[in-house]
Amino acid sequence: MWKKIFFIFAFWMFLPPSAWALSVIRDTETEELLLGYIRPIFEAGGLNPQNAEVVIVNDPTINAFVAGGQTIFIHTGLIVKAKHPDDLIFVLSHETGHIIGGHIVRGYQALQNAQTTALISSVLGGVLAVAGGRPDAGIALMIGGQSSAMGLFTKYRQTEESAADRTAADIVAKLGYSMAGFTEVMKFIKSEERLNESADSYLRTHPLTQTRVEEMSRFLTNPKPFRQDESFDLVRAKLIGFLQEPDRVLSYYQGNTLPDLYARSIARYRQHQFQESLEILYELIKKRPDNPYFYELKGQFLFETGQLSLAEEAYQKAYRLKQTPLIALSYAQVLLEEDKVEKALTAENLLKSVLHQEPEESLGWRLLARAYDRQGKASYAEYAMAEYDRAGGRVPQAQKRAGRLKDSFPDDPVITQHLRDILDLPGHE
Repeated sequence: MWKKIFFIFAFWMFLPPSAWALSVIRDTETEELLLGYIRPIFEAGGLNPQNAEVVIVNDPTINAFVAGGQTIFIHTGLIVKAKHPDDLIFVLSHETGHIIGGHIVRGYQALQNAQTTALISSVLGGVLAVAGGRPDAGIALMIGGQSSAMGLFTKYRQTEESAADRTAADIVAKLGYSMAGFTEVMKFIKSEERLNESADSYLRTHPLTQTRVEEMSRFLTNPKPFRQDESFDLVRAKLIGFLQEPDRVLSYYQGNTLPDLYARSIARYRQHQFQESLEILYELIKKRPDNPYFYELKGQFLFETGQLSLAEEAYQKAYRLKQTPLIALSYAQVLLEEDKVEKALTAENLLKSVLHQEPEESLGWRLLARAYDRQGKASYAEYAMAEYDRAGGRVPQAQKRAGRLKDSFPDDPVITQHLRDILDLPGHE
């Protein structure tokens, strides 16, 4: 029992709180910006940049983490708080340092060692409490063992963090960014430590902020100036526009730059000032007619206010400028809402492209089922729903559908094989 309790406690200490129940944001503009930063970082660190993946976590705290593989999880709070690309570059380089150092795998080993220490203490404490008739001493030994085990694990984690900082400094130097980004991030963290009562959970796995600054001091003399990046400023303005209170956004973004207009358009939309929001967007598009994300946002606003034909036009323009899965998904959804067979065929082709790139995109399968159904392709619609259930983890439902369809596609070996794959999945009780 003690071992089980300690394992759960230590495992959650090993992962940051955001990993317990992720709220994930998908946004092409933000993902492409971050991958544009991460891929050169991977290359500078000797990793294959094509293996880089990013997940945006909707969490206002300043954090990023890796949890295995080569995926970096980034909190929206970090992006919103960052003032310059250099701030993000250091954090992304630090997380890459964890990947290069194999810290996740080694961390699990350190966790197992800590568990062993805790278990031995628990067993000895139990023997002393029961057989020795000394319950007070037995409990003290148990608690002391737990504390000692956590201390060992914490010390290991702090050593990892320091190593990742040093790796990040090397990567930042190679890429020519400013180490002032590290200083800025440390300021953010210090501020959160003062404000956040749960800061202890961070400190248990990271060296004290001042200690990190002192250890990195040799890299901080005469740092290069901060870099400017309009794409970074636009992504940050977009996230602030959607995530913070509109009045606060409007008080902060009062100028006439592209980020100012971007954030204000979103804030006005969230205040239900739809016409004013669209007018700001038209001004943005006039200033930068080749930016696909302005058309994408325009399409979103028009779709959500029921202006389907105008939304279709906006998404079509966005897709011509940037053929990404998420834009294609939104474009297809608008086409299907218009309830026309010829547009359902266009949507079908768009969705097949989406699912070729992202086969686990469950909404894509559901929309594809609608596209097939609209064209009278009942068996294909049922197949898409089987894939939708599979992607959503509803294995028994997926297998029921696949069982009914297994002999329905004699001329389509690809779908036939996919149905067999679904039927071969381990069933869930």
